[in-house]
Amino acid sequence: MVCKFVVIGPLATTPSLDRFRNDRTYLGADHARNEQRTWLVVAICAVTMIVQVGGGILVHSMALIANGLHLAAHIVVLGAAAGAYGVSRAYAADPRLAFGTGKVGYLVGFANGVILAITGLLIGAESLQRILKPEAVAYQAPWNWPPSPWR
Repeated sequence: MVCKFVVIGPLATTPSLDRFRNDRTYLGADHARNEQRTWLVVAICAVTMIVQVGGGILVHSMALIANGLHLAAHIVVLGAAAGAYGVSRAYAADPRLAFGTGKVGYLVGFANGVILAITGLLIGAESLQRILKPEAVAYQAPWNWPPSPWR
């Protein structure tokens, strides 16, 4: 048995959407400036991360190392946003994209949100594990720096 669907009603008489697809560029007035500024922030974060991780290794500070690695996550997210700017610009006039490249930034933002949610769940699980089974913390510094009157 073969089923055929016949469109009846306003959709059957709707004109083609091609007349609305002349301009697919939805980049915004400051797209290039925003892309450059995003790459600048990525570079600043990368330098700061290198200084933090290097300093943390030098002085044996888990806080600096952890914060530097946390900053690495920001670099990945900002790099993805800057990449989305670039992809949107590169394919802005591509006729294969019926409604333009405006959704690229939204998709990157959604992916970043999903990754952030997963990371939050993992941190929550690790925190719960440490509450239920605490670990010993070594408060002794590897050397006597900075000098402290309480030692």
